[in-house]
Amino acid sequence: MAKPNTRQFDRIIETAGRKLQGVRNREMWALPAGDQAKVAGYVGVAFAKATRLKSSPMAERGIDRIWANAEAALTAEIAAAEKAKAGVLAEHAAAKVAKRAESKWW
Repeated sequence: MAKPNTRQFDRIIETAGRKLQGVRNREMWALPAGDQAKVAGYVGVAFAKATRLKSSPMAERGIDRIWANAEAALTAEIAAAEKAKAGVLAEHAAAKVAKRAESKWW
């Protein structure tokens, strides 16, 4: 019986892991395009307020919220891919056991 093909899940886990590391390092490339635009908008608001010597807690909270949501989404994506991979491996193992139980060579 051939080994189960889990390359697709491995690739998803690896890609999401790299993106998660990028999000944790606050690198913009790791965010989806829509979130990159939102962060740029918040940075623009914060910059405009800073030039007028005012604070912008709303913009800072917005940016923090975007990073936190991105981290949560990537963590969930990794967990789901690992669960799916484990399911494929368990299914393969169950089929292997059933095949062995079916043949009565001993």
